[in-house]
Amino acid sequence: MHFTVEAQNILRGYVESQPLFRPLLALDGTAGNGFDTCFLAALVGEQGKVLAIDLQHRAIEMTQAKLSELGYLDRVDCVCDCHSNLTTYLNGRYRDGFDIVMFNLGYLPLGDKQIITKQQTTLPALEKAFSALNSNGIMSVLSYPGHFGGSEEHVAVDAWIETTKTLAVVDSFRDQNNISSPVLWVLKPL
Repeated sequence: MHFTVEAQNILRGYVESQPLFRPLLALDGTAGNGFDTCFLAALVGEQGKVLAIDLQHRAIEMTQAKLSELGYLDRVDCVCDCHSNLTTYLNGRYRDGFDIVMFNLGYLPLGDKQIITKQQTTLPALEKAFSALNSNGIMSVLSYPGHFGGSEEHVAVDAWIETTKTLAVVDSFRDQNNISSPVLWVLKPL
């Protein structure tokens, strides 16, 4: 199973099944190589907006280049900052919250594998993003316990997910035959 594609398919199916009353607002809490940001830009359409955050300048540059190639640059606000600072950007167009949220944790593919997301910043980012998720919204979190430093973050994220189960319907997907398998969680507020 390719978990990133699975997350995108789940989010697309959910959004397409919902009635639209206004342009969609989305958050990519880990812009990375730009694939999820581009997916979200296509999903929200011409009227929607995406806030894409990443700590690494290289990630923001790659994301902006991909968006430009696709003609989606005007749909996305790319911010080079830590995702734990999310509330700084919850003003203006994002003050009413998000309809779609994606987090693809870990490290920048083809980048420095020493620079990783960590529980100290990821947990506050997840909490802030979930708090900003609209009542009919959807959030995906993809965690990778198999890389250096990933298991500590994964355990913390798993514990945080457990605390949301009184506030959201939570589905999880993993390869049961592989203890190092990535885990995809999908949350929908109750």
